[in-house]
Amino acid sequence: MLPVVILCGGLSTRLQSITENIPKSMINILDKPFIDHQLTLLQKNNVKNVILCIGKFGEQIHNYVKDGQKWNMSVQYSDDGKILLGTGGALLKAYSILPNNFIVMNGDSYLDIDYNEILQKYISERNLLLLTVFPIIDPKSYKNVYIKNKNILLYDKSGNNHNLNYIDYGFTLMKRRLLTNYIKESVFDFSLIYSKAISQHSISCYKSPKIFHEIGSYEGLQETKDYINNGGN
Repeated sequence: MLPVVILCGGLSTRLQSITENIPKSMINILDKPFIDHQLTLLQKNNVKNVILCIGKFGEQIHNYVKDGQKWNMSVQYSDDGKILLGTGGALLKAYSILPNNFIVMNGDSYLDIDYNEILQKYISERNLLLLTVFPIIDPKSYKNVYIKNKNILLYDKSGNNHNLNYIDYGFTLMKRRLLTNYIKESVFDFSLIYSKAISQHSISCYKSPKIFHEIGSYEGLQETKDYINNGGN
């Protein structure tokens, strides 16, 4: 399995009553920090190498995960420092330790899907990037991706475009060389990388049959706790 980069450097403003002194990755779920559940899931999917992009309170993650030996994997770290770099900036900061191909995940996501199936699609289609998505039918729900005839035509986080019909799943496979377009940047959002790949007609999509689970909100946190507690049901 490809190495996985987990973006753990966000400020977690929506969970302030819980994350005043801890990062989201260290939120307790069933007597373990969330990062433990994430890495256990990666281990089940044969992931051997992980890079954690950390930020505020990142030393807590480092002190718990250490070198990853508990999960039979190798873990490296890239620290944003005192300035929040954004999801794209955090990746660029880690550039020197990134492999040529890797998976990007969010630090607040629990993605219980078939990693190997997605990897095979990425390999076979040979594009610069593969974006995993989930269909959203409810017109009132948040969406950020427009797909037509199996092609991704737009990535828009504004929430103002009513043509959007999918949501970014938070599981992206990509080539490191995509980051060279932003080598002079320091703070930027991952959405710019998606838009660049779309403009170059070098982006694939995998439509997940399973909904994602996340702890970025109180509602999502409770739902994720229930999902893990029920053994993935």
